Amino acid sequence: MNSKKKFVLFTIFIVISIFVAIFSGYFGLNPSPIGSFFSTNPVFLALTYMFLFIVLTSFAFSVSVMTSIGVFFFSGPEVIVYVIIGIMGSSIIDFFISRKLGREYVRDYLNKRGGRLEKFDEIIEKNPFKTTFLLSAIFFVPPTIPNLLGGIMKISFKNYCIATFIGNLPNTFFTVYFITGLLYSNIFLIYSSLAGLIII
Repeated sequence: MNSKKKFVLFTIFIVISIFVAIFSGYFGLNPSPIGSFFSTNPVFLALTYMFLFIVLTSFAFSVSVMTSIGVFFFSGPEVIVYVIIGIMGSSIIDFFISRKLGREYVRDYLNKRGGRLEKFDEIIEKNPFKTTFLLSAIFFVPPTIPNLLGGIMKISFKNYCIATFIGNLPNTFFTVYFITGLLYSNIFLIYSSLAGLIII
């Protein structure tokens, strides 16, 4: 497969991701019947939740929506663990899709048009670890952005995973307890978690 076809597939993936991200709010779920069905097998419930989390968020489905669903089924610490696993799984998928389909063509395309790639590298890739970490840590940045950008930047898979994990950990912690606070009308959790998200 030549680089142009790879880039077309990469672009199609981006479009699908944006579409899912925009309309993810319309995918309402009623967790009560599902909870009753899985209540006899919590391990299977956790595995199912993580699998769905990885698959859906790989296509930019809202991480917050999936986290909210998890709060209905699991305790706070459990949700944090499962969400982090889900985020890492979807991040790895997006990383390799970006690296395999988009990187080669993007670099060739920019090099043929005045060396803009070098300017991109100078700005973004001075410290790709720090860039990935900061984009992952900022709550209001869609996770797909650092995930796909990681595949284009000059960053090793190991460093990408470490930066993504560290960056998402505080976000996940505060998001879980913010949603928990809303669910149980706990003012302390709501304001303390909101403060944490704003500081991040």
